[in-house]
Amino acid sequence: MTHQPRVKIYKGMIQYILDSTHYTLKHIAQLSHSSLDNIRMIYCDDSVPNNFKSEIELMKLYQIILEINLNKESYYLTD
Repeated sequence: MTHQPRVKIYKGMIQYILDSTHYTLKHIAQLSHSSLDNIRMIYCDDSVPNNFKSEIELMKLYQIILEINLNKESYYLTD
């Protein structure tokens, strides 16, 4: 099932995690307590699964990575 705004948001979060870490889709699935099939469905097929229950965990993972990267930038700017 497609939910276009949600797909764009989740896909953007996944892309940011892929771009700013060495994580794979499999790592993202594991860390967000989701199945790899669900993460692939979002990232590759532009579709949010009906049974996708890991939205909060994916957002938490994204937030953690974002905060780590912001802290790195802050550290290098003050150093």
